[in-house]
Order: sequence, then structure tokens, then C-alpha cells
Amino acid sequence: MLWLQATLLMGCVAELGSLAAMSHETTLIYSESLLRQAVFAFWRRSVGIGFILMLVALPVTLGVLVAQGAASWLIGAVAAVVVIATALAAALYVVYYRNSLRKFREMDKPQATFRADESSFTMSSDIGTTTLQWSAVKELWQFRSVWLLLYSKAQFSTLPLACLSPETQAYIVQRVRASGGKVDG
Repeated sequence: MLWLQATLLMGCVAELGSLAAMSHETTLIYSESLLRQAVFAFWRRSVGIGFILMLVALPVTLGVLVAQGAASWLIGAVAAVVVIATALAAALYVVYYRNSLRKFREMDKPQATFRADESSFTMSSDIGTTTLQWSAVKELWQFRSVWLLLYSKAQFSTLPLACLSPETQAYIVQRVRASGGKVDG
């Protein structure tokens, strides 16, 4: 029994070793719909559920204060917070979406080539090429239709999940983790 477990473990280790040594290449195909999904996923995770709940709770609180005849300064302060918080949340989405859309529209063909090897990955399209070390990826956010490679709290690349084979997906996760990045599903 112990021999069987050791043999299975050796097979898994050998498979992981071969996974790490492989190079992966795929074509990423983008659309405006995919970009909207990516930016919305980024926005939702960035602002957090607490912020969204606050945006719902504050107008309710404002309504209660008005109904109770609270002091006008308190109503004004809560109303100002509602307006500012809503404007900031909307601005965050709009800025990221417009940036993504601008880059998308600069492309003659809405696609990029993604190449990954043990130490780095390259994304290349008709508007440019960039090669980064895996250590540049601080987090990998996994969503239903897209993955986001985050380089900071404000910068990310979009990977359309439909374009990534299961092997490439596993490779990306393995390289991000091996380089000290966090993987969130």
C-alpha cells in the first residue's frame, strides 16, 4: 500500500515538473462584451460587497431621517455621502471601462497572443508587445468568463477564459503561485 502511494505521488511530482517546464501559447480573442464583464468583475471585487451594501443602506437611512424630521444638517451630510460615494463608484467603473475600450478600439484585430514559459509571459497584439516576469503578477482573480492578472491594485490584464485550455489554466495558476502571487477564485 505504501509503495502504491509513493508511486502515485512520484507520478504527480513528475507531472508537475513537466507542467513547469512546458511553454504555452494561445490566441486571446476580445469583444466589448468581454471587456464589460472583465471591468465589472474588477469593479465589483475592488469596491467590495460592503461598499455596495453601504450604497443601498445610506439612501434608506436618508429616507428614515427625512421621515423622522431629523436636523437638516444631518440630512444634508448623509445625502452628500450618498452622492459622493455613488459618484466615486461610478467613476471607478467608467474610467476602467473607457481605458479598456480605448485599447480595444486601437486594435485592428481584437486578439492577442499569449505565450507563457517558466519565468515569464508575453502578450502581443497589433498595438504592442509586453513581456513580464511571473513575479510581476501580485494576484490572479478568477471569474466565470475571464481571469484578471493583477500587477497592482489598479493595473490588470484580461485573459478570456474561453481561449485558455485547461492545461494553460493550470499552468498559469501554478506559475502565479510559484512566483509568490495570490490566486483568488
